[in-house]
Amino acid sequence: MTARESLRKAVLTPAQTLPLEGNKASAVLLAIVDRPGGPTLVMLKKSSAMRSHAGQIGFPGGGVEAGETSEQAALREAWEEIGLPPDRVQMLGALDDDRTYVTNYHIRPLLAWIADPPPAWRADPVEVERVLELPLAEVVAAEPVSWLDFSIFGIPFRAPRFHFSDGTVVWGASARILQRFIARVRPHWQA
Repeated sequence: MTARESLRKAVLTPAQTLPLEGNKASAVLLAIVDRPGGPTLVMLKKSSAMRSHAGQIGFPGGGVEAGETSEQAALREAWEEIGLPPDRVQMLGALDDDRTYVTNYHIRPLLAWIADPPPAWRADPVEVERVLELPLAEVVAAEPVSWLDFSIFGIPFRAPRFHFSDGTVVWGASARILQRFIARVRPHWQA
């Protein structure tokens, strides 16, 4: 089974959706790039000048504008943030929704396959400090290195934190999305 087939199987189970409940609708793209050395997962480091999530590692994506679907928003944002042409993206399906608890974003993660990536990423200098590609095999094998336990309005939460071999640290909503992605892909994974 190829990596692409493993990813397709991972999204066969319908995604868990959450109600919007007054949160700001947003969408992120978990873009898997078909590279000669093995597939990679695209992530980015937000600019330290951003009003929210400054300096954090996340996925290309952002707010859903009026009249847009989540898919359209994720594709638009990936084009604006990293220069990923929408016509090179094959959408595979949705992953489980998440939300941020401080900034009030409702996040729809979308999984995509990129067979023909652009020759180089074009990071938006205002929003993105740098574009990262993590080896998908390392991501799928990853386990949280630590957990953050906290409560909001008396409700307990537990959030994972991942460290990768290139020094990338993923935490917060991105780590929760990554954890659910790993849980869906790992049972089908054959590199």
